[in-house]
Amino acid sequence: MKRHFVVSHASMAELELRRDLPPAQLAINLRRAFSGIVAGNVKEFGIHMIREHGPFELHGDPDIVSAMDTLLRGFVTQSRMKLGGKIYNPCYRMVTA
Repeated sequence: MKRHFVVSHASMAELELRRDLPPAQLAINLRRAFSGIVAGNVKEFGIHMIREHGPFELHGDPDIVSAMDTLLRGFVTQSRMKLGGKIYNPCYRMVTA
Protein backbone atom coordinates (compact mmCIF):
# COMPACT_ATOMS: atom_id res chain seq x y z
CA MET A 1 0.00 0.00 0.00
CA LYS A 2 1.35 3.39 -1.03
CA ARG A 3 1.29 6.11 1.59
CA HIS A 4 1.89 9.77 0.88
CA PHE A 5 5.11 11.02 2.48
CA VAL A 6 4.69 14.31 4.30
CA VAL A 7 8.02 16.10 4.58
CA SER A 8 8.85 17.40 8.04
CA HIS A 9 11.86 17.39 10.31
CA ALA A 10 10.38 14.45 12.20
CA SER A 11 9.53 12.41 9.10
CA MET A 12 12.97 12.97 7.61
CA ALA A 13 14.72 12.03 10.87
CA GLU A 14 12.61 8.86 11.12
CA LEU A 15 13.61 7.57 7.69
CA GLU A 16 15.70 4.43 8.01
CA LEU A 17 18.60 4.32 5.57
CA ARG A 18 20.05 0.92 6.42
CA ARG A 19 21.37 -1.93 4.29
CA ASP A 20 19.52 -4.54 6.34
CA LEU A 21 16.13 -3.25 5.17
CA PRO A 22 14.35 -5.10 2.40
CA PRO A 23 15.55 -3.55 -0.89
CA ALA A 24 12.08 -2.22 -1.75
CA GLN A 25 11.79 -0.44 1.62
CA LEU A 26 15.29 1.04 1.33
CA ALA A 27 14.41 2.33 -2.16
CA ILE A 28 11.22 3.91 -0.81
CA ASN A 29 13.13 5.56 2.04
CA LEU A 30 15.83 6.85 -0.30
CA ARG A 31 13.19 8.29 -2.63
CA ARG A 32 11.55 9.98 0.37
CA ALA A 33 14.89 11.39 1.54
CA PHE A 34 15.61 12.90 -1.87
CA SER A 35 12.04 14.24 -2.09
CA GLY A 36 12.55 15.91 1.27
CA ILE A 37 15.80 17.46 0.11
CA VAL A 38 14.05 18.81 -2.99
CA ALA A 39 11.29 20.23 -0.78
CA GLY A 40 13.86 21.87 1.51
CA ASN A 41 15.58 23.41 -1.50
CA VAL A 42 12.73 24.62 -3.69
CA LYS A 43 9.27 24.26 -2.12
CA GLU A 44 8.04 27.26 -0.18
CA PHE A 45 6.88 25.18 2.78
CA GLY A 46 10.20 23.28 2.85
CA ILE A 47 12.33 26.42 2.67
CA HIS A 48 10.28 27.87 5.53
CA MET A 49 10.82 24.72 7.65
CA ILE A 50 14.59 24.89 7.08
CA ARG A 51 14.67 28.59 8.01
CA GLU A 52 12.65 27.93 11.17
CA HIS A 53 14.21 24.68 12.39
CA GLY A 54 17.52 24.22 10.59
CA PRO A 55 18.51 21.43 8.22
CA PHE A 56 16.77 18.07 8.03
CA GLU A 57 18.70 15.21 9.63
CA LEU A 58 19.03 11.96 7.71
CA HIS A 59 20.08 8.94 9.77
CA GLY A 60 21.57 5.79 8.37
CA ASP A 61 24.40 3.37 7.89
CA PRO A 62 27.72 5.13 7.34
CA ASP A 63 28.16 3.70 3.84
CA ILE A 64 24.69 4.79 2.69
CA VAL A 65 24.76 8.32 4.10
CA SER A 66 28.34 8.75 2.88
CA ALA A 67 27.33 7.73 -0.65
CA MET A 68 24.35 10.09 -0.56
CA ASP A 69 26.51 12.93 0.74
CA THR A 70 29.11 12.28 -1.98
CA LEU A 71 26.41 12.33 -4.66
CA LEU A 72 24.84 15.54 -3.31
CA ARG A 73 28.22 17.27 -2.90
CA GLY A 74 28.92 16.35 -6.53
CA PHE A 75 25.70 18.09 -7.52
CA VAL A 76 26.84 21.18 -5.59
CA THR A 77 30.25 21.12 -7.32
CA GLN A 78 28.51 20.86 -10.69
CA SER A 79 26.26 23.83 -9.72
CA ARG A 80 23.22 21.58 -9.97
CA MET A 81 22.17 22.55 -6.44
CA LYS A 82 22.88 26.26 -6.85
CA LEU A 83 19.46 27.80 -6.78
CA GLY A 84 18.72 31.23 -8.15
CA GLY A 85 22.40 32.09 -8.49
CA LYS A 86 22.92 31.82 -4.72
CA ILE A 87 25.59 29.82 -2.96
CA TYR A 88 24.04 26.54 -1.87
CA ASN A 89 23.54 25.94 1.84
CA PRO A 90 22.51 22.33 2.39
CA CYS A 91 19.01 21.79 3.79
CA TYR A 92 20.11 18.44 5.19
CA ARG A 93 22.70 16.97 7.55
CA MET A 94 23.82 13.35 7.37
CA VAL A 95 24.01 11.45 10.67
CA THR A 96 25.53 7.97 10.87
CA ALA A 97 23.74 5.39 12.95
